[in-house]
Amino acid sequence: MFASCFSPSSSALLSFGSRLKCGTNNETSQRFVRSVDKVMGALSKLIAAQGWGTFSDVDPPFTVFGLGQCYQHVNGKGCKLCFNTAREELRRCVPATSGRIFLDWCFQRFDNYMFYNEGVDAKYDHLICGSPAGVYQQDFQRELDQVIRKVTNTALENNGYAAKAAKGGVTTVYALAQCWRAIDQETCSECLRHAASGLRKCAPGAEGKAMFSGCYMRYSTHRFFGPEAETEDNKGFSPWVIIGLASAGVACAVLGAIGTYISYKRFSKKKGLDDIPATRNNTSLNYMYGTLEKATDHFDESRKLGQGGAGTVFKGILPDGKVVAVKRLFFNTRQWVDQFFNEVNLISGIQHKNLVSLLGCSIEGPESLLVYEYVPNRSLDQILFVKNTINILSWSHRFNIICGTAEGLAYLHGGSGVKIIHRDIKSSNILLDENLNPKIADFGLACCVASDKSHVSTAIAGTLGYMAPEYLVRGQLTEKADVYAFGVLMLEIATGRKNNVFSERSSSTLYLVWKQYKAESITQAIDSTLKGRFDEREASIVLRVGLLCTQSSVALRPTMSEVAQTLTDRRCVIPSPKQPPFLNASVLSPEDTMTSSFMGSSALNDPRTQKPGT
Repeated sequence: MFASCFSPSSSALLSFGSRLKCGTNNETSQRFVRSVDKVMGALSKLIAAQGWGTFSDVDPPFTVFGLGQCYQHVNGKGCKLCFNTAREELRRCVPATSGRIFLDWCFQRFDNYMFYNEGVDAKYDHLICGSPAGVYQQDFQRELDQVIRKVTNTALENNGYAAKAAKGGVTTVYALAQCWRAIDQETCSECLRHAASGLRKCAPGAEGKAMFSGCYMRYSTHRFFGPEAETEDNKGFSPWVIIGLASAGVACAVLGAIGTYISYKRFSKKKGLDDIPATRNNTSLNYMYGTLEKATDHFDESRKLGQGGAGTVFKGILPDGKVVAVKRLFFNTRQWVDQFFNEVNLISGIQHKNLVSLLGCSIEGPESLLVYEYVPNRSLDQILFVKNTINILSWSHRFNIICGTAEGLAYLHGGSGVKIIHRDIKSSNILLDENLNPKIADFGLACCVASDKSHVSTAIAGTLGYMAPEYLVRGQLTEKADVYAFGVLMLEIATGRKNNVFSERSSSTLYLVWKQYKAESITQAIDSTLKGRFDEREASIVLRVGLLCTQSSVALRPTMSEVAQTLTDRRCVIPSPKQPPFLNASVLSPEDTMTSSFMGSSALNDPRTQKPGT
């Protein structure tokens, strides 16, 4: 599981640059102390099994979130030794409500809020520079720049890890970069960029370490990792690039068909553009690169609409005056043009009023381009979470957005004839047209599932706060993962609160809605900026269905078609949630099945499934 390398002693781990940082707030309750111990114990098991892990213990008012990871070049024995040392040292922070420790082989942190996707934190990020190397500074700076640039670029193509050496005429500089497995590629890129900038300032120091919230970067004139730990330049697609491809909205069947990097390789043999059949060039799906370049004013910054993990989106005006959105991918697909084009053809055939349409692509230029329907308004998050008196969404608009998104997602799950799992339903992926009608964008991390498959096992990809427990913990993917994310989205729209933003003084949106539900005052959770101007029945339906969608058990969640029907058909009787929303991985049971009992005859008619007074 871990590459073989040096196995350090416990004392060696507490060497140059080791850093323990404890928070300034204290909590002396024994319940809190027990939660910290529980999280650390769970992390120990995860580290032993897979080299990294996250775990949370949520028992309001006390919440503890933990993360631990060994650096990828460390072997199993060294990882275990390092983590045990880190755990012992980090335990000294208690009763502080937070703490983090960097050692030469691993990292561990606990805090009382969800921090898993943090990249940089000016308050706690730390840079350490060693003594001068005693070499000509200009030559050393050149070698340092070279190796830092290499590990930064390679790590982004290699699932967040790289180890390199720059061999110059004066000396050899070794460097290593490691992002935490819990963060996404965009956060990893941000963290590595800041770390690299800081380490360059360490020259002519013989060693430097950047210890940041989301990553670790180190260089030295002495080898500190084994030769076998060095990473080669990535000639294929990394897991993140495959995810990025999916984010472009065209790799649905690629991910469903290949599943793994190995099976993908049969498409990696380079093909010339001369091999593209004439029929493909003549189709309306194929756009000339020059046409799109001119349409976007040569990708001028003033035309930029946004940027994601797979590419940058620009507003384009075609020669016939049609306005489109052009996504400029960060990678080129010319070496597998047939497969790329086939997927564009597949996705472009999926049409629904609540889905952003993919119009075509260009594969002939220096980078690949995707052409989408242009949606003039902003994404939902830019309106919903900006608190001012002008852009407050009325309840009728919110309810319309919820219903429209449910219909679009139900169509993806089966209405198009192909079951498509979006995998990244969230507020920023819901675009609003001029009438504030919703359109699901970025088919994202979309994945096709054969009709005879109950689930697929896959590397997790998505956004923390929206990911279903069985997917987050076990990588088990069904359409019920989208149902969970949609449930979170429903509760966010109704309450006006983000779920994936945690602070030391607040609870998650899901927990607050559940608390109001148990107190039989569920509509008290509705966004206060509406000042009571909302339909009580609709609000109750939205909040209760949101809780049903976010239950830990897959079997207890409804399907999206059932959700869409319940929202629009007032005759439907809504069953009571049997579980609180997912807050802790420890509540998962291995017996969870893949079938839904929502809206069955017993649920519709049995008064025992209904909450009193409804």
